[in-house]
Amino acid sequence: MVSLEKKFPPHASLLVGLIVLFVVAPIVPAHRAGFVAELLFDGVLLAGVYSVGPSPHRRWFVVLTVLTLGARWGQELLGSGALGMSALGVTAVWLLYAIVIITTHLFRRSDVTLDTILAAVVSYLLIAALFATVFEMMEIQTPGSFSGAPNTVPGTFSYFSLVCLTTMGYGDVVPLSSAARPIAALEGVLGQMYLAVMIARLVGLNTAAARSADYASISEGTSV
Repeated sequence: MVSLEKKFPPHASLLVGLIVLFVVAPIVPAHRAGFVAELLFDGVLLAGVYSVGPSPHRRWFVVLTVLTLGARWGQELLGSGALGMSALGVTAVWLLYAIVIITTHLFRRSDVTLDTILAAVVSYLLIAALFATVFEMMEIQTPGSFSGAPNTVPGTFSYFSLVCLTTMGYGDVVPLSSAARPIAALEGVLGQMYLAVMIARLVGLNTAAARSADYASISEGTSV
């Protein structure tokens, strides 16, 4: 019987959830944006629990996920400003923890599978989501930290974070404060470093696996 993991790689659901969050949330009508974005992010949270799998971190990750869901829905239903900052803070911790778990798993792998590649993409998008959350916290704490009216357009921080991470630099949203500028620059540097290191890692693993297979074939041939 084929296992569920083989039928549906653990990180596939998280990747789909992140793509839907980044693409769908910004185009939802403004009067429904908050509720729909929350539902989409809830899907990301639950998919994250599934992607972690039977990891040593699973128990603490589940606890953090429950706290994140509670804080985010509390803010959504009560509309408290202080609770909103707390919800964003817990969300940032959840995203950081997920990145650490997934990247640690990637660097412990000795082979390249479909799920390994999906995990690498997921980790990259989680970095974008983490910085988007940080940018939103900065704008709430210090209004005017960014140009482009980010508070009035749904998904602006996610969009700006992806622009920084990929170093496209369109210029329609610009960091203005002394705190926002270095954080945005840091994300651009991390985005390039991540791609360089992760691609080198995956290519190295794939090359090593191919060489091992060749050596095994040669050994079998000589032993016959």
